[in-house]
Amino acid sequence: MKIIYTILLFSSALFAKAQEVNLPTETIESTYSLMTLEVKPEFQGGMEEFYKYIGQNFKVPKNKDFFGGRVIVSFVIEKDGSVTEVKVLKDCGFGTAEEAKRVLLNCPKWKPATQKNVPVRCQYALPINVTRN
Repeated sequence: MKIIYTILLFSSALFAKAQEVNLPTETIESTYSLMTLEVKPEFQGGMEEFYKYIGQNFKVPKNKDFFGGRVIVSFVIEKDGSVTEVKVLKDCGFGTAEEAKRVLLNCPKWKPATQKNVPVRCQYALPINVTRN
């Protein structure tokens, strides 16, 4: 009971402080890692379909000096299944980072991750191997 009272008191103090300095009062959404989730997010049709989507939509650089490489990206799958907050962790140049962002931000919605049967935001990371045709 003391813990609940302490949390309520702390929340009230934060709310009052936010009002005082004109800060937003809504709470920041938690983003879960894959390791802590009860049910992981899933692309419609599975990962094979996701990589198929990437392969069909990723425009490989036409520069004759581009020989391929790997782009490693992280992104958030939102509670509605949309992809946001795309960040490139490793890039192989020639515009591949921008192209990875474009493709991911335009991908179809995923089935979101859930925790206790409630949809949650989830951090995801993966490599995209880019090969010249």
